Amino acid sequence: MAEPIKEIATKRSVEAVYTGGTVRWSANGQKLFSTCTNVVKVIDLEDNSASYTIGDSDDELRITCTAIDKNRNRLLVAYNNQVIREYSIPLDPSMNKPELARTWKTMHTAPILVMEFDEGGNILATGAADHVVKVWNLTEQQCTHTLKGPAVVSAILFGKNEKLVVGYIEGQLHLYNIMIGAPKKHVNTWNNHNSHITALLQVPDSRYVVALSRDQTMSIHETETQETLRVLPLYESIESGAIGHNGNLFTVGEEGFVKEWVIESAKLLRKKRISSSQIDDISYDVVSNRFLAVSAEQNLIVLDFDSLNIIRQIVGFHDEIYSCCLLGKEETHMAVASNTSEIRLYNTKTLDCHLVRGHTESVLSVVSPSWDTSLLASCSKDNSIIIWRLVSTSEESSTLIPLCAATGHSNTVTSLAISNSARASFLASVSSDCTIKLWDLGDSAKMKEASIDGEGDFVEQLPKLTCSSTMVAHGKDVNCVDISESDALIATGGMDKLVKLWQVDTQKMQLGIAGTLSGHRRGVGDVKFAKHSHKLASCSGDMTIKIWNISEKSCLQTITGHSCAVFRVIFVRNDTQLLSADSAGIIKIWTLKTADCESSIDAHTDKIWSLSKNHDESEFVTAGTDGRIIVWKDVTEEKQRVEDEKRREAIEQDQTLTNLLSQKRFSDALVFALTLAKPFCAYKVIIALMSEDTQEELGSAISRLDQRQIEILLQFCVKWNTNSRHSPVAQRVFYEIIHIIEPDKLVAMPGAYGYIESLLPYTQRHMDRLDRAKQDVSLFDFVWRQMRSAV
Repeated sequence: MAEPIKEIATKRSVEAVYTGGTVRWSANGQKLFSTCTNVVKVIDLEDNSASYTIGDSDDELRITCTAIDKNRNRLLVAYNNQVIREYSIPLDPSMNKPELARTWKTMHTAPILVMEFDEGGNILATGAADHVVKVWNLTEQQCTHTLKGPAVVSAILFGKNEKLVVGYIEGQLHLYNIMIGAPKKHVNTWNNHNSHITALLQVPDSRYVVALSRDQTMSIHETETQETLRVLPLYESIESGAIGHNGNLFTVGEEGFVKEWVIESAKLLRKKRISSSQIDDISYDVVSNRFLAVSAEQNLIVLDFDSLNIIRQIVGFHDEIYSCCLLGKEETHMAVASNTSEIRLYNTKTLDCHLVRGHTESVLSVVSPSWDTSLLASCSKDNSIIIWRLVSTSEESSTLIPLCAATGHSNTVTSLAISNSARASFLASVSSDCTIKLWDLGDSAKMKEASIDGEGDFVEQLPKLTCSSTMVAHGKDVNCVDISESDALIATGGMDKLVKLWQVDTQKMQLGIAGTLSGHRRGVGDVKFAKHSHKLASCSGDMTIKIWNISEKSCLQTITGHSCAVFRVIFVRNDTQLLSADSAGIIKIWTLKTADCESSIDAHTDKIWSLSKNHDESEFVTAGTDGRIIVWKDVTEEKQRVEDEKRREAIEQDQTLTNLLSQKRFSDALVFALTLAKPFCAYKVIIALMSEDTQEELGSAISRLDQRQIEILLQFCVKWNTNSRHSPVAQRVFYEIIHIIEPDKLVAMPGAYGYIESLLPYTQRHMDRLDRAKQDVSLFDFVWRQMRSAV
């Protein structure tokens, strides 16, 4: 049997990398610079991980927008206090991190919403919510123009011949001449749109500017003649656009499609759905010949230019995660259910994410059976259940294909459990409608992939599972369900503070009442059967965990220790231990025999909704309200080895020091103690040196020390001097040091001046104590003499 778990540590985690705002390409097209609240995270597209962070995560300021120059060697970050920080980006960001080059105050009176460089990268334009655009000469570090507009600035573009086009949220377009000495700054106004200008694009090798708007049109303007060439309908509220190397226009908007247009005629060449939600931004990287699309759900989608196929999907921020489940052969994938209608399917090795559309509302639970890890069952707030199969689409990617659906609950389906055996396979579901339902999987799990046309209600197009049995389980919402190892019993827990047991007749696929376990004072958050014993664990909002004897339907023990509601619990190590997670983000490891808490880990910053383990219990996965997914590994043996190694080294070092002292090699012993930075060992050596007949022995040993060892010895003296018992040793050592080393050299040592200053207060205190003792001795001597003379 494996050793008990004492400690777990983070192996890897999925963190937030994008929380809204702008995303920029790196020079080589292999990295992305994305805004994440108050920092910029650099995402490596090879493994979808944040390789490093630009900025201070503890900074209270929030990023409003970013900009990168055409050569992509300078990154500008604007904050909500209207300050801009400029970072220099090295040619290879993987080797060196960007460095802060300068910071300046823009004098805008509202947050900066958009920043753009000119073609040369020496002129910057900043547009803000104060209706003002400022033009900056970065070489001379000065503001050259302040351009007041009619509304909040939404888009900026540098045109040909020192022209600047500015778009506003009310639909106006202003053309400015920013040539130094120009008699008139504001040249023209175009009023072709009646809604938010979302993008301004320069047509290659021309003076034409394309404006995109949420009024479902685009307009083409000539910056020299100042005329509007045409206004064309796009039949969609456009959020962003980009021009590819072929000269065509690519747009994204509220429909979730990428569309390719001929600019002159607005002829639609092709379109492809890449998201079930609105797409807020699209940008093209000519180096890698790829698009980057950003969805309204804060997902980053990398597309191939030629085919518009999805190459990579990165979840910027998960929001609240309700459930995680490992699946696939050798647990190669992880399904994540969060506060969205899509299932996030992660490759556990590369962290590449695939978004699987199916449910219409938030997915609450995902489970996979042990007898076929390619199957997955999910349930949602849309009252439905979908059975999926994991299939490979290529050597590196996989997806979930729907097999069948189950409908019948009249309210949110909160939790699922699948039988542990394939002989009579079934699915148990519980819901906020207070019922438990039993679904006979039978051959349904072996069905061929369902044919979905992509239109209409997804669930309605799937083959339906038949409900075998329905029971009213609890008086209030049912939160959790679990199935025993033998598939003979089902346990449910609800907000009515009860744990209910249900018998399963696998021949008839019928449910029967098996008993009620009462004792919790708040709603039950989770129930789990032990694999190898007749035990059941339940946790509750009353901050306790209860272990029940199923046969006798009695409570064996109540485990206390959590300071808030306990949401999840699992058995580990052959049912001898428990892992529990609570609403404060704390994980606790318990040993059942003693009810002792072996370890308490501050894992998350908010509620933990998901706690699961892999097949051999070597790794655990947690996720919750903070949107983080953390994979933990058991480090008990590793930590024990480290502690044993430290203990062995300490014994060897003590033996070496003892040998040196016994051989009266005091100088070598002092050097050895200082090298190990052990104050007590050094103290023992100095005591031995001071007890020698020759008073020069201590000074001789100190004179052989180098500068670093002298500094360590001074540091020890400061510690010893704080204790009246050890202060004589400290004073003697300091006496020897100041007589061996010249004062100028001593003060020049790093930190020496501070050590000397630290010695003074306690030295004065020791002197005062000696003076008082001297006075007391004199008084005692006087009294003693007077008493003798009187006798």
